[in-house]
Amino acid sequence: MPDLAPLRPGDPERVREYRLTARLGEGGQGTVYLGESPSGTRVAVKLLRADLAQDKEALERFIREVSTTQRVSAFCTAAVLETGVEDNRPFIVSEYIDGPTLDAVVHAEGPRTGSGLHRLAIGTVTALVAIHQADIVHRDFKPSNVLLASDGPRVIDFGIAKALDRTSTLTATAIGTPAYMTPEQLAGEAAGSAADMFAWACTMMFAATGQPPFGTDSLPAIFNRIMNMEPDLSGIADASLRELVGHCLDKDPKRRPTASEALMRLLGHTAPGGQGSPPPVSPRGILMEGSAAAAEQTGPEGYGHPGAPQGYPPHQTGPGGFPQQSMPGGYPPHQTGPGGFPQPAGPGGYPYQTGSQTHPPHQTGPGGFPQQAGPGGYPQQGGYGPQGGPGGYPPHQTGPGGFPPHQTGPGGFPPHQTGPGGFQQPYGISSQATTPHAPGARTPAPPGGGGNGRVRRVWVAVGSGLVVALIAVVVALVARGGGTPDPTPTPQAGDTGKPSATPEPTVPRAERQIKLPDSSVTIHESDEDPVMLSSYSLAGSAEYRLYVRKAGTREFVKNDAYFEYALNAAGTQALATDRTYDSENYGLVSIVDHKTGSETDVRTAKSPVYPIFPQWSPDGSKGLVTLYEEAGEKDKPYGFAIIDVATKKAKVVRVKEKDAGTWSYFWRGDSRAVGTWAIDGKVQRIRFYDPQSGVVLQTLLDVGTPLTVENDDINPSGTLLMTYCKGTEKEICVWSTAADAEPTARIPFETKKVIGWYDDNHIAAWRAKGSGYEAVVIDFKGEVKRVLAEAANAQEYETLFVRYTRES
Repeated sequence: MPDLAPLRPGDPERVREYRLTARLGEGGQGTVYLGESPSGTRVAVKLLRADLAQDKEALERFIREVSTTQRVSAFCTAAVLETGVEDNRPFIVSEYIDGPTLDAVVHAEGPRTGSGLHRLAIGTVTALVAIHQADIVHRDFKPSNVLLASDGPRVIDFGIAKALDRTSTLTATAIGTPAYMTPEQLAGEAAGSAADMFAWACTMMFAATGQPPFGTDSLPAIFNRIMNMEPDLSGIADASLRELVGHCLDKDPKRRPTASEALMRLLGHTAPGGQGSPPPVSPRGILMEGSAAAAEQTGPEGYGHPGAPQGYPPHQTGPGGFPQQSMPGGYPPHQTGPGGFPQPAGPGGYPYQTGSQTHPPHQTGPGGFPQQAGPGGYPQQGGYGPQGGPGGYPPHQTGPGGFPPHQTGPGGFPPHQTGPGGFQQPYGISSQATTPHAPGARTPAPPGGGGNGRVRRVWVAVGSGLVVALIAVVVALVARGGGTPDPTPTPQAGDTGKPSATPEPTVPRAERQIKLPDSSVTIHESDEDPVMLSSYSLAGSAEYRLYVRKAGTREFVKNDAYFEYALNAAGTQALATDRTYDSENYGLVSIVDHKTGSETDVRTAKSPVYPIFPQWSPDGSKGLVTLYEEAGEKDKPYGFAIIDVATKKAKVVRVKEKDAGTWSYFWRGDSRAVGTWAIDGKVQRIRFYDPQSGVVLQTLLDVGTPLTVENDDINPSGTLLMTYCKGTEKEICVWSTAADAEPTARIPFETKKVIGWYDDNHIAAWRAKGSGYEAVVIDFKGEVKRVLAEAANAQEYETLFVRYTRES
């Protein structure tokens, strides 16, 4: 743990809502404090000197400049959470990293060697890749700005030097540490990303030898060596690392490798000396692989820092070296959050029914899909017949029809209304036309009590005298099948929006139509589609119905065992929320073999807490479910659980912030964090949490208002998310997941719910058509490219939920 010092007389007690508890350090730019957020989360608060920005205009320029650091993905960096001004002093709030600096460790324990040095190199250059991908230059990379956490090195203070350079009276030369400055800086030239690579190489020399490569004596001597002499690199034993460091210390910035090229070499994707070749993986993929490699722990050495702090659990790696644990996201395809998986009824949800009779284990039926005994899939008294009162799962967000995913009613976030007898009224069905499963609301809970064996839980809502089971439509990529030929739809042009930054791929014409069983819904498919419907759910007057696509076919089979069924991208396994507690009253998530129907039950939390909205992490190694707790008239958010598919274990995380979790959680694009909407009155934010500890990693402060998304809120590349634009349901705004900024695009399209991302340049959304609805694929200009599905019955559409899986 970093050395903590008590606050001194004159130190502020608070900066905005953050309570300051100790001093972490002090330097030429200002003082760093250990702070605590209102939720109890520890943060680092850097309060800069008031004289660094000379006037109001300069202060505003500084805040504008430093706020761009929030765009940086949290790969091997300390995420910047907030920036602003307090008493005319700029401040920066960032993720608190519980670990010593590289400078302190080397001085206390000596140089780093072997695999520890190699992982240090990978982790720090991965951080520079993330920083440079956000179009930011660190400008002050040095050992004291590298913290050694238990899950790898974290780089801090990026972008501040550039902001000071533009707004303060300090010269460019004065903003920097002499031993880590570059020839171009000393020549009075602008320092670009190549300067960071020079400073990184100097830092690696310090880590390997205990001394920077150009010495620490007088400034004239240091500057002369930087400008005119070649350093001795023999202190680095690893030949490939030594060669890379030498290339990064080239006096000509144009000849230095980029951070991405350096990382590729360290990961073994290019031969030593190979420069200029394009990375063999995507920009996000290189960050994931670098982060995973840097986090590997091999014995007590770790990063070469024995007894590394345990502030954060180490990242586990999965196939291809990608992290299995959550990483920040964008939500893997936020399959419910950004991407959103279906959410059954509204909060209050899916109460598990308990009784004295045991319930037989899942039986495998036709197509290998589990079946539950009893008509209609409802719990049975003494083994037969519904038990307890009606109840409903909290919605992924609620909206028309009480849909699970980020659903919203008028205004984007409708309040729960009750109907006759105090039961929830289905949205669009009751006379009040309000959301049946609005966040925070629930139907009366069934009697508790846990009996032996598994017991069913009911998932229904009662309104206007009708018993309506919530619907969940699960769509996932599955093997393509045939159907009838699909007619060419007539596109309907919308207003002009911002064009996509990348060339727009062609949306294939549909090749067939498939009429979904027991519904008025017809889907339009092509073998070239990047997504394919894998499951859907409907609510009728008598029962809730889930249908799952049989492996390798175009056939959908009714499934009475689960509420929700989320198929992975490979089409081999599914995460399913069970309709029963187990014999010890634990809520269950089943890992299902999609071809055979065999399952492994994973316990989450005990009753009255229950799981909903299953979704896969982007790398396919973990699952995520949102947890709600039955609590009288209204169910309340509890937190989330991470399912490790390899170990078949769940990590339950209780989220303490009261404004979070009413909307379901989703993966961030890099899988290192899970996000949700945090809503307190008119304040609406998206907040990302560490998936293992629940620590707040990132907050997006200004990203529109919640939008119901049935599948992925985050695009396939993990960089964009969608919401309603502020104050309207007639425009969809597309935002960067990295930090607060202006929307990338404003899509003119009126809708009550969105299926999700079709690809990086198109979304799929529902719109009214005649007496029913149709789902269409649209581009960022709002122009319709193709029909994806049709629902002829408007009332049925209100209770329909579809889940699409993205093709592997």
